[in-house]
Amino acid sequence: FIIMKYFGTDGIRGIVGEIINKKLLTKVANAIVAYYSKHNLTPVLLIGNDTRASSDFLLSTLESILLKHGITTENVGKCSSPCLAFLTKKYNYPLGLMLSASHNPKEYNGLKFFNCNGEKVSDEFEQEFENLMEKKHKFTIKYVQRKNVETLKKEYVHHLKSLIKNKQSFIYDCANGGTSQICKLLFPKSEKINCTPTGENINVHSGCTSIEFLRLQCIKKKKIGFAFDGDGDRIAIVNETGEIIAGDKILFILSNYFQNRKDTLVGTVYTNSALEELLKRRNINLVRAQVGDKKVYKQMCENNSILGGEDSGHIILKIHSNTGDGILISIIIANIMQITGKTLNELLEGYREHFQARANLKVCANFKISATIIEKIKEFEKHDARIIIRPSGTEPVLRVFVEHKEKEIAENCLMSLTEEINKVCLL
Repeated sequence: FIIMKYFGTDGIRGIVGEIINKKLLTKVANAIVAYYSKHNLTPVLLIGNDTRASSDFLLSTLESILLKHGITTENVGKCSSPCLAFLTKKYNYPLGLMLSASHNPKEYNGLKFFNCNGEKVSDEFEQEFENLMEKKHKFTIKYVQRKNVETLKKEYVHHLKSLIKNKQSFIYDCANGGTSQICKLLFPKSEKINCTPTGENINVHSGCTSIEFLRLQCIKKKKIGFAFDGDGDRIAIVNETGEIIAGDKILFILSNYFQNRKDTLVGTVYTNSALEELLKRRNINLVRAQVGDKKVYKQMCENNSILGGEDSGHIILKIHSNTGDGILISIIIANIMQITGKTLNELLEGYREHFQARANLKVCANFKISATIIEKIKEFEKHDARIIIRPSGTEPVLRVFVEHKEKEIAENCLMSLTEEINKVCLL
C-alpha cells in the first residue's frame, strides 16, 4: 500500500489558496511537461472545468507554464467530468485534465486526469506523476497557442441523445455545476433546477449531496427526479413520492437488467449487504473494492465485469462508459422503465436494505484507534454489525460506518464508537 502525498481518492483536491495554490499548480504543470517528454506523447492536453469561479485561476496558472514549454491546451470550457472523459477517448488525446472538486463546496477545487481510453488514470500513473512533481526540470522554451474547443461538447450531447428511448418528462437537478449546460441541450422540455451556475453556487443546497429541494419538487409535481453532483459523475434518483434511490438501489436495477448468472458486480466495502444477498440468489458474485470509483473500475477490469459502483452514486456501466456518468445512468434507468413497462418501485421489488449509520469526525492529526475502540468493535461484530473506520480520501475527516439489519443497533453502535473516538482526541 502506497501513501500518496498529493493524490487522494479522486485526484488532487483541496481548498483554493491553501492546498491548491500557485506552488502546487506549478509542480503539476512542470510534471505534465515532463511526463509528455518522457513518454514522447503528442504535446496536446484536453482541459475542461466545472463551474467554480476559481477554475480561471487554476487554468491560467497551468497554461502559463504548459504553453511556454510546448504543450498546446485545448479547452472544452465548462463541462462535466464524464463529458471530458468521453471526448478524451473519442479524439484520442494523450491525457484529459478536469478541473473540479466534484461534490465538495465552492472553496475547493482540484485536478482529475483521464487517459486516452477515457479512464481515470491508474495508481501507477499517480505514483510516477508525484515523483515528477518533486523533481526539478529544465525545459526548452517553445511557445504555442491555446485552442478553444467548446464545440466538442456537442459530440457528447449528440452521443447521449442517440441513447434516449424514454421521452417522458423528468426533473433534473444539476447542482449548478458541470451538467447545467449539457442538460439544457439534452432535455429542453424537462424541468431543470439548480441549473444557473454563478461560479459561487456549485453544490450549494443542491445536487445529489443536498437533495431536499428536489424531493419537494418531485412530490409536488408527481415526477421522477435525477440529481447530479458538481462535476456530473454521480447520480441520485428521487421517485414521485420523494423516496431517494441511491447508488446500491441503482446497481440492483441495472444488475437485474444487464447481468446473468456467474457475472460479477463490483461494489465497495460500503455496499449494502442486502444487495450482496440478493445477488447471491441469482448466482451473481459481489466483489468489494476499496472506496473510490477508480478502485471500483480497476476491480471491474480484473473481474471482467460490466457493472460497478458506489452507494454515493458513482455508477460505471462499461458497455457505455469507462467512468461514472450521472446523465448517462439517468438515461439508462429511464430507458429500462420504458422497455420493461415498470415503475421504479416495481423495478426495486424485493429489495430491503440493511440500515447503515455514518458519521464524519474531525480528529487530531496523530489519532490512532485505541485498544478500547477495538474491543467495542469486536463486541458489536459479535452481534452481526459490520463496522468500517477509515480516513476520508477527499476531506480532512475520519469516516465511521456501521451496518446492521436493525436500525436501533446500528445507531447505538455508531453513537458508542463516536463517543469513544472523541474521548481519544480530547486526551
